[in-house]
Amino acid sequence: MKILGIETATGLGGVALIEGEALRVEYRIDMTMAHAERLMVLIDRALGDSGWGLDDLDALAVSIGPGSFTGLRVAVNTVKGLVVGKPIPVAAVPTLEAMAWNASAGGYAVCPMIDAKKQEVYAALFSSEAGGTLKRVMEDQVISAEALCEHLSNSPGPPTVFLGDGATRYREVLQKRLGHRAVFVPAPLSDSLPSMVARLGLQRIQRGEASDARTLVPVYVRRSDAEVNWEKGVAPKKLNLKRDRDQPSEQEGEASSGSASRRGSGFARTSAGRGGIGGAKPARVPADNGGDASPHKSNR
Repeated sequence: MKILGIETATGLGGVALIEGEALRVEYRIDMTMAHAERLMVLIDRALGDSGWGLDDLDALAVSIGPGSFTGLRVAVNTVKGLVVGKPIPVAAVPTLEAMAWNASAGGYAVCPMIDAKKQEVYAALFSSEAGGTLKRVMEDQVISAEALCEHLSNSPGPPTVFLGDGATRYREVLQKRLGHRAVFVPAPLSDSLPSMVARLGLQRIQRGEASDARTLVPVYVRRSDAEVNWEKGVAPKKLNLKRDRDQPSEQEGEASSGSASRRGSGFARTSAGRGGIGGAKPARVPADNGGDASPHKSNR
């Protein structure tokens, strides 16, 4: 079974193609800016380098969250677009679970953490079972690093392996509160891998747990600021028309920076030469943060 795995929930996202358990191609790149453009470029590049076309794919697997609101929306909408006219199975893979599998061996507890901003993290907890399998112990939630440490301190058991950019940001807090019970994975294993998303997606499909692409939605865990403000009755900020006339909008600013990134991206140049997937132009979606592209390729 040929599967395309998509990961955009974290800053270092990407795509992977697997055939059965074998990895055919995997690309990872800074996804903190121009998610839609970079994702389509990576898909186009991966298919081209593998010698596959969209019609060759048997299924899609997508990291469903929690994580970057923008990245998740882009990935879900991309999947919905790819299955139009080709109704293949789609697997929704929890992002934190995909991360946890990077540290599934060793008999430790595994705690993936994604920086959720506002002094909080998205976190879950798993136990590493015999044979390298994982058992979920704590559901995905948004929590402060201090509260997470308190929960772990009150739970006797083996040391906990931490990974993810949330663990990197709050490493001092974790070490101070948990001492020798806090273990950290090497940086290359700290993020959710597109290839792992694809493999977990394969397992879900084999178990009959495919999702309906038409009703697929991201798992945000935390509500957006707009929802919170609406509930509180806080009115949206008024537009400064003079400022808007004098300055480019966020979309225009992103378009400019995205163009600059594409001029400096080997991926974009290659894709542009082939005209992209189906010749379609990806939609522009406001990014969460700025950042330069930094491609990492693993092609086996």
